[in-house]
This record gives sequence, structure tokens and C-alpha cells, in this order.
Amino acid sequence: MIRIEDLHKTYRAADGREVAALADVSLEIGAGEVFGIIGRSGAGKSTLIRTLNLLERPSSGRVLIDGEDITKLDSEGLYALRRRVGMIFQHFNLLDAKTVADNIDWPLKATGHTNAAERAARVKELLALVGLSEHGHKYPSQLSGGQKQRVGIARALANRPQLLLCDEATSALDPETTQSILRLLLDINRQLGLTIVLITHEMQVIRTICDRVAVIDGGRIVESGRVADVFLHPRHPVTRSMVAQSDALAAASFDPAHVYMKDKLRGTLVRLTYIGDVTYQPILSRIMAGAKVQITILQGEVSSIKDVPFGQLLLELEGGEEDIREVFAELDRHQIHHEVLQ
Repeated sequence: MIRIEDLHKTYRAADGREVAALADVSLEIGAGEVFGIIGRSGAGKSTLIRTLNLLERPSSGRVLIDGEDITKLDSEGLYALRRRVGMIFQHFNLLDAKTVADNIDWPLKATGHTNAAERAARVKELLALVGLSEHGHKYPSQLSGGQKQRVGIARALANRPQLLLCDEATSALDPETTQSILRLLLDINRQLGLTIVLITHEMQVIRTICDRVAVIDGGRIVESGRVADVFLHPRHPVTRSMVAQSDALAAASFDPAHVYMKDKLRGTLVRLTYIGDVTYQPILSRIMAGAKVQITILQGEVSSIKDVPFGQLLLELEGGEEDIREVFAELDRHQIHHEVLQ
């Protein structure tokens, strides 16, 4: 659905220097996909997502949505594009002087829907979709942060867009409310087949909702792929750092001394990664029963990435080189990824 080709965005600084916000960005995002863009503050993620509805115009490169280069659109084409692309924001951007229902109705009015009864029916439908059927008469000041973001989502969906952009949509929310908003977005994605592109600095958000992810740093995409691949086997230093900050086992894996003093480590330190149904099978127990290697479990976890279960274990293996190779061969036979850390 979306193809970004060799995108660049530069700004002119106060001293006259050109500052690159985006450089050589190329991505493809499939229809119906939930795609995450993650990076630290100042990495360029907000600039990138805002090029998808031309709130930011790129300096060069192309942004194609359903094969159409939106950077070439005239004012009429841009108006039509923004009916097809909804957006929600970190700080909600609601109209404080209007009720919840009127906030949702506003984009319908703005795009020429003159039939009041049809608009009212659409507002009612959207209130039900986001779980706010009893709150249409209230004003934003009477709502919690999570409720405000639900209004923002309903408003963004008013004109039945094909694409929903989420600009740090959960950053201002507490963890519990964040999870409820992410579940709502996932439900909307599944019910409506809506393509969602979100930006965040939180790896947990990516893990919960996204199918694929791109990591941005210094205006460049440094890594991208399926969330499970990027999260469990990060390659770039920035990705490894972000994963480690969000996950204790990952942090321990990158710093073995974190869980086991180096002077006490007698064998080989190995991290195992299980993905899918194999996570719940007693494969390691069977290997341990038949192995000539002493296996010590130092740390472990079972969790999920979106709907996919995964497990990770940090092990110490003590034994001969040939015996350890046999253990690795058994792990390979069961498609359990192993990584020698020390």
C-alpha cells in the first residue's frame, strides 16, 4: 500500500546550515499491516510519519500510496488524500469548547457531509466502536487521558480512512491505559482491515501491536523487519540498546556479568530463543536428560510478541567441545536458536 523511496528532508538552521532530518529512507508497508517506527527523541520518526499525509513535505524522494506519488498532488488531490488518511496525536488535539460528539462530527462537517441525520448516525457508530457511547455529551475537560485518546481515534476514523497514522499516541498515558488503547487499535485493525503506521520510543508498544518495525536513528533507517526477528535478534547497536532497556533478560545477555559474575563462569554462556508453539514444549528437559553436558539455567522468561509466544533462556554449558556441539545440533533440529555469548 505504501512505498517510500529514497526520502530526504532537510531544514535550514538559524545560522544558515542545512540540517538533515531524514536521509535515504526507503520502506514498504503492506495493506492491513500494523507497522511501527521506533527511535529515540530527535531520531526523525515524527518527521517521517508526517510525510505520509504531507504535513511535512520531503525535500526529495517519493511517497507512494496505492501507487500514487502523493508528493506530486495539487491542493485538490491533497484534500482528497487527507480524507483517506486519519491521524491521532500524543496530546489528543481535541476542541475543548466542543462536546465529544461534536469533536467527532467536526471532520464530517469539514469534508462536506451536510446530512445531519447521517452524521449523527456515524458519530453514534464511532462512539460505540471506541467504547464511549455514554460520553457523547461530555466535554474534553471531563474525560480521562485514555478517554480523550479514544475520542481522537473516533475522530480520525470519521471519514472511513484507509490509513491511520499514530504520532506517539500512547506517550502521555499510564501503562494500563496504554494497553487498553493498543488493544483498541488492534481491534480496529482487525475489524476494519485498516493499515496503521505508528511511531514510538517504547519497545513494549512495538511488541504488543506491530507486525513489522523499522528502527530510525539520525534520520536513517538502521534496521527493519518482522518484530520477532528485530526484537529477538537485533543487529544494530541502537536496536540492541533499545531492546536491552526494555527487557531484563536481553540486558543480561548483552552483559553476562549482570547475572553471573565473570570469575564464577566456568563454562560456555548461551542464550536460547524459542518462537511459536515450541516455546511450551519440554525440549530442553529431554536434551538435558540425554546430554553429557552439565546445563545450568541462569535466567529465563516466556512472553509474547503480538500474538506469537516466545521464550528465552540464559544457560551455562559445562562439558567437552564435542558434547556441546551435540547439544547445539539437537537445538538446531528443534529449530531453537542459540547464541554463544561467552
